[in-house]
Amino acid sequence: MKSSTGVIILGIIWILLSPLLFWAENTELGIIWLCAGIIELIFGFIRRNKEKKDK
Repeated sequence: MKSSTGVIILGIIWILLSPLLFWAENTELGIIWLCAGIIELIFGFIRRNKEKKDK
């Protein structure tokens, strides 16, 4: 598995789990997880583009 794939999967998991934190009335942590997931996705796609250009 490439490093960019792992980062993208981690970002998706964090985004999908953040609504559970909102539902559990832990809004602050839910917002942090949502933002972290979005940032991870951005970094993952940037890494993926760089890996494709290197080939």
